[in-house]
Amino acid sequence: MTIYWKMMTGFLVVILLMGAVDAYILLELNKVSATTRSVLTRDVHAVELSKQLRTTLFDEERYAQKFLVSSDTTYFALFLDQSRLFQQLIDSLAHQPADAAVRKIVAEAERRHNWHFGLIQEIRSTGASRAELNTRSQQARSDTLDLLYKNFDDLIHQKQLNVASSVVDVEQATERSANIALLLTIGTLLAALTLAFVLTRTITRPLKVLMRGTEQVARGSFDPIQVSTHGEIAQLADAFNTMSASLKQAGAVRAEMMQHISHELRMPLQTMHAAHYLLTEQKAGPVTEAQVRLLQSIRDNIDKIARFSNQFLDLSKIEAGMMEYELVPTDIPAVLTPIVDDAMVNAARKEIKMSLEMQPVPQARANPERCGQIFTNLLSNAVKYTPKGGTICVEVMPCEMGVRVSIKDSGMGISPEELPNVFKKFYRAKNVPRGSGGGTGIGLALVKALAEGMGGCISATSTVGTGSTFSVELPCADSAGKGAS
Repeated sequence: MTIYWKMMTGFLVVILLMGAVDAYILLELNKVSATTRSVLTRDVHAVELSKQLRTTLFDEERYAQKFLVSSDTTYFALFLDQSRLFQQLIDSLAHQPADAAVRKIVAEAERRHNWHFGLIQEIRSTGASRAELNTRSQQARSDTLDLLYKNFDDLIHQKQLNVASSVVDVEQATERSANIALLLTIGTLLAALTLAFVLTRTITRPLKVLMRGTEQVARGSFDPIQVSTHGEIAQLADAFNTMSASLKQAGAVRAEMMQHISHELRMPLQTMHAAHYLLTEQKAGPVTEAQVRLLQSIRDNIDKIARFSNQFLDLSKIEAGMMEYELVPTDIPAVLTPIVDDAMVNAARKEIKMSLEMQPVPQARANPERCGQIFTNLLSNAVKYTPKGGTICVEVMPCEMGVRVSIKDSGMGISPEELPNVFKKFYRAKNVPRGSGGGTGIGLALVKALAEGMGGCISATSTVGTGSTFSVELPCADSAGKGAS
């Protein structure tokens, strides 16, 4: 699956999960809304009707009393109006959805009201007096009205209980829906995060392999990388491996070319060395003092060309991944001491004071010959860039990696802007005068490549006008004396 379809699939799954959660929440909200609507349209309306029935019954009874006292037909007409209104309200209440208990109360109230209405109708039609009413049915009429009021009170109470119960049900349903919605939201979020993590891992893991492969190429290792994926990243890995193979081949060709160049240079250099020896030893006849100085200049430049040729060849081998180190347990003080002794001779010519301070250190896992190249280059630079009467301090001490060798001089120093570039090939600081006998820009690049090739590192600190400190750290030797190439 390509990165595009991975991302689209992930977005689609997240959208579907969120849609499912939203659909459930809407469904539960509809249920709560239906319950609330039922309460409002059924129970609350029934309570209002019951209150209206009580009021209507009260007015009806009031007009009945006035009619019974005065026998005025106007009051009887008002009585009839209230009775019809009562019947309309009781019919409306009877048609409301209700349980059996409520329906029984409504039926009983309607029956008693019909009895009361029939009694008043009978009195009007027979023309009976109030006294006759009192003697015959006053008590029954009063009891009926009391029971009617009680019916409506019971009905209101029952509906209020139903409303309270419905409110509790709504609250419980709302709380339950909220809890489930929260759980579903958290679950959806976790699922989305898990999906995002899995998708990201399927993309970033091969990218990290590519990054490590790039770092290996930068260190001169051109081994092919393997990625367990398909699509664009697999194509990118194939292109990377093709590029790496091409770089390895180009590096090998360049290294071979440099070997040929170095080989071709050695023969004329050896011839020049031989001619120099014959002239300085006056084998071919006497030479003047001025000629001796010229011959010495020739010798120095021959040595410079030879060193540059060897250093450039070594750096080309490292960049092509062809340098072999054969790492063994190495006594760093034993390697460093003779090199410092030789450097002291050169330092004495410039009246530079050089000191060597050594602490007990473990053996390093390194190559003695390559370590010698590193220390020789660093000390040569220290002597070269330290002015007459300066100081150079060489320190050997243990460190977290294993062994650290620091070379501190009181030379011209390097600016903070240029310090990160001093290990680049052919780079020279701007404050080094051209034609002053400075280096070629190969030495520090070679030192860094050799140190990292043996699993170590090099760092530099410097202050312009005060001096510089170069520190090399090498790993501690293991019990097996492990080697590498």
